[in-house]
This record gives sequence, structure tokens and C-alpha cells, in this order.
Amino acid sequence: MKLFLDRNKTLLPRVDKIYFVARIMILISLIWLVFFSSYISDTDLIFHIILGTYLFLLVHFFFAIKGKFDIKLTYLAAIIYDIILIPLLISNTGEINSSYYLLFFLTVSVAAYVLTYLFSISTIIFVTIGYIYSIYNTFHLPDMFNVTMNVGFLWVYYIALLYASDHMHKSEKRLLKLLNTLNMRTSELEKYQVHLEMIFENSRVLASILDTDSIVEEVMRLLGKLLHYEAYAIVFIDANNNYYYRARFLDTKANILPKAIDLKGNEILDKVIRQNYPVVIKDISGRDDYVPLDSKTRSTMIVPMLSHGKLSGLLLAEARKVGYFKDKDIDMLLTVARSAALALENAELHKKTDKLTITDELTETYNYRYFVQKLEEEKRRASRYNLPLSLIMVDIDWFKQLNDTYGHESGNLVLKHLSGIIKQCIRDVDIFARYGGEEFAVILPQTPQEDARLIGERIRSKVEQFIFHSIKNEEISITVSVGLSSYPENGRSHEELVSLADQALYRAKGEGRNLVCIT
Repeated sequence: MKLFLDRNKTLLPRVDKIYFVARIMILISLIWLVFFSSYISDTDLIFHIILGTYLFLLVHFFFAIKGKFDIKLTYLAAIIYDIILIPLLISNTGEINSSYYLLFFLTVSVAAYVLTYLFSISTIIFVTIGYIYSIYNTFHLPDMFNVTMNVGFLWVYYIALLYASDHMHKSEKRLLKLLNTLNMRTSELEKYQVHLEMIFENSRVLASILDTDSIVEEVMRLLGKLLHYEAYAIVFIDANNNYYYRARFLDTKANILPKAIDLKGNEILDKVIRQNYPVVIKDISGRDDYVPLDSKTRSTMIVPMLSHGKLSGLLLAEARKVGYFKDKDIDMLLTVARSAALALENAELHKKTDKLTITDELTETYNYRYFVQKLEEEKRRASRYNLPLSLIMVDIDWFKQLNDTYGHESGNLVLKHLSGIIKQCIRDVDIFARYGGEEFAVILPQTPQEDARLIGERIRSKVEQFIFHSIKNEEISITVSVGLSSYPENGRSHEELVSLADQALYRAKGEGRNLVCIT
């Protein structure tokens, strides 16, 4: 059974020192009583014992205030001591006329301050019994009014004190609860602010990444290391409007291999994309519109990755606790999603810009600058690993005459169609570039001279058989001349390969055009 009230959690001022001062004043009164009062006679020994024990109690209380003893037990000892001491003082100092009756008010105050309701009311009962017992020998019927008033005031004082104490205690509990909530919210806000600062700091890093795979890896790191989600994923949408996991994390393992998502049973993903608005599911139990990453998932959060109104995909996070995600979690994931979307947009723009710098706009082949760079690289690789390398130069025969007859727009159309034919005749690893004007070049890595000649012949033949059209849909037939050089048969440097292929091309032109010539 609980004896003491919890005085450690209180907003009220500690009254230990006030109580100690009151006790010192009582000590002074006892000293006056023992040494200067006319009440001292044959009971002199009792008063000296009272004075000595009271002094001992006071010293003990002083050290309790200093933390040497348990202050609660000291208060309890003082209450018990008062219940015994005060009746003795009253009975030896005039009984019903004794002023020491007033000390009971201090005892009752302390009992109401430190003891629970049951023990505090037991205290006042004992005080009442002790008071009546101390005045019993001199009690007369005319004294009934004074005694009743004394006892009544004591009880009224106790009840008023108890009521005020209970009211203050309840108010204090509410206030303490409010303060605890405020402290908790402040702590959460501080953590949230720290998280946001870390997210913004990492977002700057994210914005500097210009490679999609690296962006995906960085976003996954943010979701795991920074936001500590139990399971999470990045969802992309391909050109055919199919959904797939670009990366996902579950069971303490990350997987960056793409995985298709069947929208049947996952309609909530489509809903988020259509609405461009985050969705939080507090409890997925019994739902048939979402398939979780983790079978133990109970709540999930899905947010769109939006930048300048363009959707890049979705971020989703899962938790095994119902109602785990709050508003602050949505805000943080949205912040990451926006940063990721912006980074993906920057990467896409960089890719397009990069492509523009190395691509011929008309034919959508590589340009001359890129051709020179790649030929130099492939020549170094061929020399290092002793591999064959071939170069084909393709030039349209009588192209000036074609432009004069059908116009430059028709000439451009022929160039576009020709580039498409050449792409069909070469491999994905081959590097196809517009060398300049109506001339094209094809770098053939790891291709010996004879294989390169067959490819050149295939190009020449297909062009000869193909019917081109002018801007006015007029049929046009053209031919091409092809020059070829190879390493190590021809030339030791990339410049020599180009020069020799060009010479072979001019030889094809000189020998009647529509030919494949090798240096």
C-alpha cells in the first residue's frame, strides 16, 4: 500500500526549509519551557527528555535536507513524534488551556503534504484521540464548547487543506502531463528539424549526381540510413506505361535489379500517380489494392516524385506497426521525393545535352568530334590487346547533282534514310558517325579487313536497291562509294587509318563509283 505522495514530480515549491524553521521556533519554545517556565517541577525529567529527543529529531531533519537521509522517512518520524510529544506537552502545560494544542496544525499540514489520503486521515484521527486524552483529566462540561471548537477547527483545517491539496495535485498532474507532452513534442520537433537539415544537405549532394543509377543508390541510402524505414522501394514507369521496382529494400537486404509490378492488386500505385498526391494507409490488413514488399507490413506510405509538374516515379515506405506514419513522415519522404525527382530531371537533361554535343541533329548519328575521340580510343585498345580494327568511309555519289535536281530538303531526307540503312547493316558495338556533308564513317572494333569489306559491300548493295523519295514523294535512286582501311594491315595511328580510308574512297570514286575499295 502506498504511504507517501510522489513529491519528486511536483511543480510546488519544496517546504522542507520552511518546515525546518518552524521546528526551530518550536525548539526555542521548548527551551523557554524547560529553563524559564513555571510549569517545570517534579516533571522536570520528562521535559528534558522531550527537549533532547526533539533536538535529535531536528538534527536528523537537517541532514535529511542535505540528502544524507530519506526526507520522507524523516517527515514520517516527525509526525509520529508529534502524535506522542504534543499530548505530553498539553497534559503538562495546562491541558485544556495549553497553547501547545496549536502544534497539531503543523502536524496535520505535514501529514496532508507527504502522506496519501488513507494515512493522512489516520494521522488526524490519532491527533484527535491524543488531544482528547491529554485534556481528559481536567475536562468539565462547560469546556465542551472550547474542546469542540478546537477539534472542529482542526478537522475543518484538515479537510480544507486536503481539498486544496487534491485540487492542486490534480491541476498539477494535468499541467505536468501537458509539460511532458510539450517536451516530447519539442524533442520530436528537434529530431524532425535535424532530419530535415540532413535531408536538405544530402539533397544538395543528390542534385550534383548526373547518373540515374547513382541517384537511385543515393535515394536508397537516404531512405535506409537517414530515415530508417523497415522496407522501402523506388517505383519507375517505362515508356509502355508499365510499373516496375527500380530498387527495393526488405529483410535487411537491398536489391537494385528491376522487377515488374502487376497492377492487379496494386491499384493504389496507379491512384497515387493519377492524383499526384501522397497516400498513407494506416492498416493494410484486409485491403486488396496493395501488395506489400514485406509480408509483415501493417502500414505504408506512398508519395510521387514530382519536379516542375513532371512525374518521375514513386517512393514507398513500409512499417510493421499499424498507424506508424505521421504527417512529419510524409513531409520528410516528400522532401526526399522532390529532391530525387529534381535530380532525375537534371540527369535526363544532362544526358540529352550530352547527346546533343556528340550527335548530328539531322541524321541522329554521332558527330565528327565524337568520331575522332572514339577512333583514338579504339585504336589504343586494338594496339594494347593486339585486336583487329577497321574503318569504313561511305560517300553518296553525285550528291550535288541530287540537291540541284530535287532541292536541299530532299537531300536532307536522303541523308536521314541513308543513315537508317547503314545502321541496319552494322552491329550495336560499331560506332556510326556523320563525317561531314554527305560522307559517313563507321568504326568497326575487333573486325578484320575481310569482314569489314563484307559489311561495306552490304551497305553498298542495300543502298543501290533502296528507293528513296524526295520531299515531293518523287522516287530517287542513289549509290554510294565505300573506302576501307584496317589495323594492323593499314596504318599504325588513327590519323593514318582515316587518311587511308579516305584514299580508298576516292579510288572508288575514280574507278566508276558504287564500289567498295580497300587501300
